[in-house]
Amino acid sequence: MGAYRSGSSDLYEPMISLTGLRERVDDDIDPPSVLVISDCHVGSEVVTTLDRGTDACLVTDHDGVAGQTPDDTRVVVGDGRERAVLQDAGAETTDVALISMQTDHGAFLVTQLLRTQFDVETVVVVLNDPQHRSAFESAGSTVICGSRILATELERAVETTLQTAEIA
Repeated sequence: MGAYRSGSSDLYEPMISLTGLRERVDDDIDPPSVLVISDCHVGSEVVTTLDRGTDACLVTDHDGVAGQTPDDTRVVVGDGRERAVLQDAGAETTDVALISMQTDHGAFLVTQLLRTQFDVETVVVVLNDPQHRSAFESAGSTVICGSRILATELERAVETTLQTAEIA
């Protein structure tokens, strides 16, 4: 995965891995609490891949997303842009919030709620439009550019296909 960093619009550097979230929170916290807010299937994929030593909760208003989570994952079905839903999900005690929404506008609303109403320190956002990066960074979020990740994966797939064709 990759993330844009402040100060350079073209810089693309590695970001924390999902299993490395423990390093982003206080060492005394065990297990770290991760709140995943998503109205798309990225949310169920993220909670599925999180380390089992993580206390994860998925907030989604999409029944299909909610139904694709492991049985032991806590799921709150509701609109993550609403304060009451985030409160029901335990936002006031979460260590890390991961946000992936279909619109950057929706993600920004969630980010603002988490930062101003619940004092969540670490907010990671999957961004749809790289032009919105500075707004999220100014709100103190770590930004992952979804289009960059997709482009990188597609490039890898093409390279692998071409290498396989050359060998055959």
